[in-house]
Amino acid sequence: MDISSTKRLIIISVFAIYTAALLIYSIVTRKSMKNGKGDYLSKFYTGGRSGGIIITAMMVSAGVAGAGVFMGVPGFTYTFGATWMVCCFFSIGSNLMVLGLLGKRVGIVARRTNSKTFIELFMNRYNHSKILGLICGIATLFFLGGFAVSTITGGGRIFQILTGQDYRIGLAIFTALVILAALTGGIKGIASAMVIQGIIMTISVLVLFIAGVNSTGLSYTETIQSLMESNPKWFLPGPNALQTTISYAILWGITTFTLPHVTMTALTYKDTKTLHRAIKIGTVVVAIWLLGLNGLCFITKYTFADGTLATADLAIPALAVKVMPAWAAGLVLAGVSGAVQSSMGGMVVSLAGTVVSDIYKNIFNKDAKTETIKKLNVAAIIVVSIVIFLLACNPPQLLAKLITYSTGGLTVVFFHTVLLGLFWKRANEYGAVTGIISGIALYVLIDKGILPISLGFNACIMATLLATLIAVVVSFATPKTPYGIIKTWFGKVEYND
Repeated sequence: MDISSTKRLIIISVFAIYTAALLIYSIVTRKSMKNGKGDYLSKFYTGGRSGGIIITAMMVSAGVAGAGVFMGVPGFTYTFGATWMVCCFFSIGSNLMVLGLLGKRVGIVARRTNSKTFIELFMNRYNHSKILGLICGIATLFFLGGFAVSTITGGGRIFQILTGQDYRIGLAIFTALVILAALTGGIKGIASAMVIQGIIMTISVLVLFIAGVNSTGLSYTETIQSLMESNPKWFLPGPNALQTTISYAILWGITTFTLPHVTMTALTYKDTKTLHRAIKIGTVVVAIWLLGLNGLCFITKYTFADGTLATADLAIPALAVKVMPAWAAGLVLAGVSGAVQSSMGGMVVSLAGTVVSDIYKNIFNKDAKTETIKKLNVAAIIVVSIVIFLLACNPPQLLAKLITYSTGGLTVVFFHTVLLGLFWKRANEYGAVTGIISGIALYVLIDKGILPISLGFNACIMATLLATLIAVVVSFATPKTPYGIIKTWFGKVEYND
């Protein structure tokens, strides 16, 4: 995309100032982490369980609405048609699904068991099963790692627009920023930065929507009408439209609670009042983002002819550069990249927690010293980030494809594990482990077409249903979970909880 040198300089300057300010803020936030409640791991991964209303709301919102909402889904819509907007709208309920469905019970049990991570919590539920912890850990590293690759790819592509330089230079810069943010502030520093980015992003979406609509010289409805006349096929449903819509309603809406970097929010909030208010605020924020960005898909398709964008994922960033003053475009792109950075930071912290806390400490060395854990945590964050960077050097053409595959994998692993564990006393470790292993195998076989039973739905839908059924049958056929664990998870809620 052609940008004048003056405009490029202004955009880069605004972007750099904003990014530097957020990094400094994360470093300052580290001091408050030291003063929080609990040991090192509790402070680093849960922020001392003191998250306020806005932080709690933004952690879920930014975790869901990373590169996928700002770049991936608009890219899919630009490429495959307007019906993809419908699929994305189901994410509006993500705060309700995470905080409403799981938030209270997970928050209570996490405090009772002193669990610091999502996987550690469910290891406790399933009779402290190390096999379950190991399988969930490996699956999280693989599928959430894929999610992280797609997220940081979005950051690299924004850098490419800003500078016109090699995409991988942007990847390296984003990776370094994520490492610094994760190491200096932990989850509390990342979450605090999410508040600023959420506010900036909300304002940016509203301003960009107005500027984008005005840029066509037509009213909004006239622009859509013109697009319908010039490109009618873009508005037609694709093959298996009903199954596709249902699949993504489940993947991007109902099963949001299966994303570890999002659900970890339920381990960090302060109290029930915070939880309830966060659901309302988060739902409104995500609704503004989705309505604004999806509404702009008509504008991007009208503005940019096919083949004029380096990749369809750049439709929204390219529109910002084209229709806004340089300083405003810089702020919008900084806001988008900030959301990408925060979402990526949350994933890196979650992945590091999987390696250090879930796999190393809880499975192989329960008596590990705090100093050893600190060193391993630093090493894990750096290594995980570098691996993600290397994988992202050869990104997919469309981010939404990788996001969808990764989300499907996490759904297969955690759907029955979480729901049965939370709401069915008879669920046990035998059923959970069998369900996970069979679910992953089914997902791969159905996705590859080896097992043709998808019925037109995304491969994870049938795999998840069958895995859940298998988990139920095996749980009935094997010994019950010990009473002590059931009492902890299903016992009466006391005032201190």
